[in-house]
Amino acid sequence: MALGIALFSMGYPIIFFLRDGLKLAPQSSVFTAICLALGLLLMIPKTLFRKYYSLNQKIAVPVLGWIGLCIFYLFIINPGGSSLSRELINYAMSFAFCFLLISTPDEVKDHALPVFILFIFLGNLGLFYSLLTNPFYVVGARASIYFDDEYGGNPHVFARNGFFGVIGSAILLFLTKENILYKLLALVNFFASLVTVILTQSRSTLLSVLLSLGVLLFFHFKLSNLKRIASTVFKPGNLIILLVVVYYVIYKISRMDFINLLIGISETFFQKFLDVFETSVQGADADEVADYSALQRVISFNTFKNTLFYNPLSLILGNGYRAIYMDFPILESMYNYGLAGIYFFGKSVIEIVKECYKSIRSVISPFSTFLGFVFIPITVSVFSQGQPNDTTFIYPFLLMARFMNFEKDVADAKPVPKAQKLAPVA
Repeated sequence: MALGIALFSMGYPIIFFLRDGLKLAPQSSVFTAICLALGLLLMIPKTLFRKYYSLNQKIAVPVLGWIGLCIFYLFIINPGGSSLSRELINYAMSFAFCFLLISTPDEVKDHALPVFILFIFLGNLGLFYSLLTNPFYVVGARASIYFDDEYGGNPHVFARNGFFGVIGSAILLFLTKENILYKLLALVNFFASLVTVILTQSRSTLLSVLLSLGVLLFFHFKLSNLKRIASTVFKPGNLIILLVVVYYVIYKISRMDFINLLIGISETFFQKFLDVFETSVQGADADEVADYSALQRVISFNTFKNTLFYNPLSLILGNGYRAIYMDFPILESMYNYGLAGIYFFGKSVIEIVKECYKSIRSVISPFSTFLGFVFIPITVSVFSQGQPNDTTFIYPFLLMARFMNFEKDVADAKPVPKAQKLAPVA
């Protein structure tokens, strides 16, 4: 079941590798849908239709309200003529995911983190294999799955996968008592994921990694954790494996001008930040656009501002399903879906962020802590990327509604008093 959840919610890197990297079904949305359906099948428990588990009501109510509102607007106010069949398939998958989540036992959380890390590691390996075997890839370009010399792929999918790998591996290494094999997998995956983040050159993901590692160290750094890991790593068998991995990495680095590569990527990062700042300040009045994605958000903000000042009544009910693409989800939720839209979407984000903060600050369930960090780049995306009714928001929202419940984690972690363990005497 944990494998099914991982495939459905974080499976795009592996799906893209199979689809485009191995060319099983290049750029096929049907293949993607089949893989997601496989994830749903793997989630089916033995107690299906017999036993259900609760959602976090504080999160579930606004999330389900948001999905219901989107479906209402799809049928009633749809000026853009969005494809009804495609949208309904997405919502059907969302409800199937939600149903299987409430059918999934709570015990899945106990072993889900190692499964997710293994899945993330396979995604990283798929990216590395594609880059090494692709003659069109040039070191220094943004890493992704390239179908041919013209198709550039989507580096953000793999950047997020790298982020999930860095944080998940750090949590498993420092905050759990998993066995040595899981620890070694986490150690290797940590560095593999870090390389993925660097190669994909995603500014927001790199900032999320640095911020998350800082938060992790601030709340949970203990010298005893380092000593425990060191004593584990330096056991003879583990040390041999580690040395082989280190030797291989050093060998690969020596085969390329790695230092100059890092310098080049760093210069590109800083230049991009300057471009974003320049575009944000000058907006559409700039003589030459430095960053088109930043310009899109500036234009979207101005559009929303003008509507708020000159036609505020249109924001009460909104302008309709996907009426305009703003690349600014929180504003789009109000512009397209009105006051109800920004309430349900904004309320969902706020409630999830509250639960994430609790789970990050106090590690009761390592998997919940992992999900708390997973939501950091999603929170950034609320203000910078995508549309509010994309599955990139809906699927994580549903996952958080099922497994992010700090009070329940605390209650489950408390030992049951002996008096309660004894059966009553008749």
